[in-house]
Amino acid sequence: EHQGQLQAFADLARAVPATIEWVDIAGLAKGASRGEGLGNKFLGTARDCDALCHVVRAFEDPETVHVDGRVDPATDAEVVNIELLLADLAHAERRLEKTTCRGEERAALEAVVAALREGVPARAAG
Repeated sequence: EHQGQLQAFADLARAVPATIEWVDIAGLAKGASRGEGLGNKFLGTARDCDALCHVVRAFEDPETVHVDGRVDPATDAEVVNIELLLADLAHAERRLEKTTCRGEERAALEAVVAALREGVPARAAG
């Protein structure tokens, strides 16, 4: 119903509904950015995604084991954010080592690396 209204409002001959494909990526533990645990698989799968929706467990369940033996959603979210930040930092630093990285790309990556080293995610840099 809403799609038809938006299509008419925008005077479009054809409208294609948006789709979202959800991919469940196994949990991430400390050290993933260094390839520990399932880190490489997690980070590789995450790189193939256009967006991430981060869901953490906030309930006790004796049937579901937690890697740290306790349920702490705030810490779990922080671990994932730090590991993603460290992976971005390593990726940006590797790109800066290339002789083909020049001009605007180099300047942008240097700003991103500086932000990442301060704990600021790449998406919020510069």
